[in-house]
Amino acid sequence: MSRNRPRPRDNGFGNNEELELWTKICQDIRKSKEKFDQQNSLSAQIKALVDKIAHDGNQPTMAEHDQLDSWLRLSQKLSEDERSIMQDEPCDVIKNLELLTALRKASEAEAPPNRSASFNKSRKKRNEVEGSVTDSPSASGADKTARSKGTVPRSGSVSSSTQAREGGRQDNIMVKIEEGPSEGTKGTVAERSGLLVVGAEVVFKHNKNKQGVEGEGIQCIIKAVSGDGPKKRYDVQDPEPNENGEQGAVYKTTAASLIPIPQLSAHLSTYPVGKQVLARYPDTTTFYRAEVMGARKDVYRLKFEGEEDDKEMEVDRRFVLDILGK
Repeated sequence: MSRNRPRPRDNGFGNNEELELWTKICQDIRKSKEKFDQQNSLSAQIKALVDKIAHDGNQPTMAEHDQLDSWLRLSQKLSEDERSIMQDEPCDVIKNLELLTALRKASEAEAPPNRSASFNKSRKKRNEVEGSVTDSPSASGADKTARSKGTVPRSGSVSSSTQAREGGRQDNIMVKIEEGPSEGTKGTVAERSGLLVVGAEVVFKHNKNKQGVEGEGIQCIIKAVSGDGPKKRYDVQDPEPNENGEQGAVYKTTAASLIPIPQLSAHLSTYPVGKQVLARYPDTTTFYRAEVMGARKDVYRLKFEGEEDDKEMEVDRRFVLDILGK
């Protein structure tokens, strides 16, 4: 899954069958990755509730029993959806990968006898194909923030290293201290409501004083909470590995920089047409401002700020948030 929204580009391949198949495979893998991430989030919620029940003497209330049953059923469904994407039609990623391999072998068999020229051409084509499915807002390697699951590298940092203080390394994970605005001694509404707990999904808002960052913030997971009152801090981690395959960066911040993303089973807010919201751009982990253009059961139809040609896109309701975020 890429971090920033894609930019229009001309890759020069037209309706090339291999490129079309490769693009479909990448899209389906992203869908599978979303199912996997949802299962991880759900597992953290299940563990937290099981630990609470154990602490209370292993005598769950009827509401807790029903909640666990609901989460376990949902987790099983997500697992089946992920398996179906990889093995069943119409996605069947495994079969399409085998087909793509066969097409590549056929293309190589028809290549000219000049091995050096053939290798350079193949490498150039592969680089262009990879470029067509990554989201690269700039030309520099460090700023290429694409992050497709297991296929395309991307930048592991939300902000420039010159604009964040490094708090040290633990288990090969860079910890960057991103001090948000002070929220006072009472904390934010989300904090007081107990929504900012370990395992919760949040939007980590960009520091508005920083340059060169896209959108309003990125999707992260709370990994640790420390301190109390005005000194309370949250370690939030970018869930995607960086371009070296290492775990995503961890950022130390305050509640004022975090917007909770509703749990899978939570009651979701309803927004009227014309409402300004914060939403996750499809196939990315970056949140942008958008305007609600319509809605149906599971999605909102949105027009993202700065989108060309009045393009409207559908976004899962869970990833459409109040613009205030507090």
